[in-house]
Amino acid sequence: MKRLCLSPLVLSGLFLVIFIISCGKQGATGPAGATGATGPAGPAGPKGDSSAGTVIYSDWMDVNFLPDTIIRAGGKIDTIGYYAIISVPKLTAAMLNNSDVKVYINTSDITNPLIYPLPYSGTSGLNIELSAYAQNIQLYSNGQVSTVTSNGKKIQQYRYMIVPGNTKASTGSNVKWSDYTAVKGYLGLND
Repeated sequence: MKRLCLSPLVLSGLFLVIFIISCGKQGATGPAGATGATGPAGPAGPKGDSSAGTVIYSDWMDVNFLPDTIIRAGGKIDTIGYYAIISVPKLTAAMLNNSDVKVYINTSDITNPLIYPLPYSGTSGLNIELSAYAQNIQLYSNGQVSTVTSNGKKIQQYRYMIVPGNTKASTGSNVKWSDYTAVKGYLGLND
């Protein structure tokens, strides 16, 4: 009978294979270990952009429209429209070149808002237009749309938003800027 003699190298390899095969996940997971110590603070990040992208917006405000009149032949005064000027001290000529100026009207009261973006063109024929220039927004309408109080609640209040541009874009935004609720949500504004 021949005697089988295995070298120490072969025995070590065989032992390693058996060890690897026998390792497996058996039993329940043990309890979590203690939380380690907090590491050191990381380096400071780069300085962010200036406030160029900060939205400027007003509270809901009362706006009084004044009659736009002309004098007809014979001296008769005729009202041809209504206008209002909203003072916006932060609206500069430079901002007008790279900002979006929006105005909204709440045709209901603050507890039950019904908000439309301007310019507005209603099925009734009512139109409200806006134009912006340094430190002012002018509204013009073919109807009297001043803020009024009805049953103790103010209706037809106005709000402006100025969204300064800080990065020239090559593609359009997914925000529907004519939808007040979408704009408010996108910009994180409160009522």
